[in-house]
Amino acid sequence: MGGVYREIVPEEGLVCTELFDEAWYPGESLIATTLVEQGGRTTMTSTMLYVSKEARDGVFKSGMESGVAVSYDRLAEPLPSLRA
Repeated sequence: MGGVYREIVPEEGLVCTELFDEAWYPGESLIATTLVEQGGRTTMTSTMLYVSKEARDGVFKSGMESGVAVSYDRLAEPLPSLRA
């Protein structure tokens, strides 16, 4: 899997591409991730743009959202130990 960072704005977000070596959907996706801090909590929002509706629908049907959710949940585990 690879991609290119197109924009990095510290403490605000980034834009990058995603392309699988063994593609299971056509083309590459464009991912915009924003970070918003409010009241000591940061909310991360990722928006993915696919080359077609069919590619997007294939991703939804793959069930990958459950795997992504587990990965994001794991991000919260080390955070309490990192807080000052």
